[in-house]
Amino acid sequence: MSLFLSVRALHEEGVPKKKIARQLGVDRRTVRKYISRIMRGANEPLRSRVPSKLDPFLDTIESKAGQGLSAVQIYQDLCGTTGFDACYETVKRCVRTLRRTEPEVYCRMNFAPGEEAQLDFGDIGMLLVDGQPRRVWLFAMTLCFSRYSYYELVLDQTVPTFLGAIRRAFEDFGGAPVRVKPDNLKSAVLISSLGERYYQEDFFRLCQHYGTLPDAARPMTPTDKGRTERDIGYVKGSCFEGRGLTTIEEARAWLVRWRRDVALVRVHGTTRRRPVDLFDEERAALRPLPADAYEVTSFSRHKVRKDCHVHVLSNYYSVPHSFVGTTVTVRTSEQRIDVHANGERVASHERLRGRGASRTDISHYPPTKRLATHEIHRRRVELVRAAGPRTIEYLGRLREGPWVFGDQVARLDRLVTTFGPEALERACARALHFGALDGAVRVESILERGLQDLPLEPLPVIANTPRRDFGRSLVEYDALLVVDRRAS
Repeated sequence: MSLFLSVRALHEEGVPKKKIARQLGVDRRTVRKYISRIMRGANEPLRSRVPSKLDPFLDTIESKAGQGLSAVQIYQDLCGTTGFDACYETVKRCVRTLRRTEPEVYCRMNFAPGEEAQLDFGDIGMLLVDGQPRRVWLFAMTLCFSRYSYYELVLDQTVPTFLGAIRRAFEDFGGAPVRVKPDNLKSAVLISSLGERYYQEDFFRLCQHYGTLPDAARPMTPTDKGRTERDIGYVKGSCFEGRGLTTIEEARAWLVRWRRDVALVRVHGTTRRRPVDLFDEERAALRPLPADAYEVTSFSRHKVRKDCHVHVLSNYYSVPHSFVGTTVTVRTSEQRIDVHANGERVASHERLRGRGASRTDISHYPPTKRLATHEIHRRRVELVRAAGPRTIEYLGRLREGPWVFGDQVARLDRLVTTFGPEALERACARALHFGALDGAVRVESILERGLQDLPLEPLPVIANTPRRDFGRSLVEYDALLVVDRRAS
């Protein structure tokens, strides 16, 4: 190569061929050959190809490489071929030259004002929520033209959380874009198969409500929503990295300040303008929001339990008893829980907060099951006490006795139904008068014998007579013991 370059340099200076040959110590025919190649525009001398051990097998190697076989597989197949004695490294270098991959190229995406907003979630780690460590997610929605963004910290990616964050983002923008591009998360896209995508019903309803079109990114193609992908990385690095935030309250307050004072007023690296300034141009292109905000709802399927309740979001809501054992559709909104079956709403309850609570409509139980045991007992006690003060007093005496109080109340309740409250009041007064405190059975005996209507005779007075001792005094036994000792 150095000889070729020397010949070209001397030739360009106008040195004759013979003089070039003498100066370089080469044959004139070599000089003529090099000058001939230089005149044809060559930049290097013609090199003779060195024969390779793989020359007889090139067609086979090209065919196998085209089928997608690896260099190891091709080498193993060739090892059993007659005349093949090359090593694996030689085969690998040959296969590498055959597989010349095209460079990865992306089309630059440009958007008109208000044309598209991209949204996604990003994991920012663990924070304390009510004293307990919880994983926290960053929701980000970015307007593609101005790079004006809305951020929010959430605890999950469920449908209500997802839709609520979108609604609040639209309210922050003061309008909705023509398209929204989410990821293929289940809160937005239920099924993605063979190029067909089926959107989650609530997400589709929200898009219809705000007049925007859903356009989910292709699976495993983050470049489809590069604006928000880059934005999430920017927030995680600039807003949260190294800040020492421990609770979600601190993180949310800091995110609001950082967005206002840093993110929206910085000079963007691509547009070379501040997002807040470009947003002034984009705001007019956004679609106006409807008068009523979208009510965030979700639909789920639940089986009705034997206690006539469905278990929804850790709480219990009653359903008519005729649907026990069947599966019903539950519509969960921000304020209410509606249960639907056979295309009709069969139950509606105010939504509970917290965990383990229940909403029960007594009419959902069959008539024989509408009162719980404690409610039946409470009503029996009220009915018996309504008979009168003497009945109340007798009821208090029964509570102190050795009987099962509920059984006694049940018996008195039957007596009220059978004989009436006035008769029970007089029977209890007679039982108290004579000290017959051996249970409701005595009151029942009085009523069955009709004694409650008899006048109450005064109790006989027993005179206080001196006590008469029928036993001997112990002093007499002491005297006998003394006499016995003397006799012995």
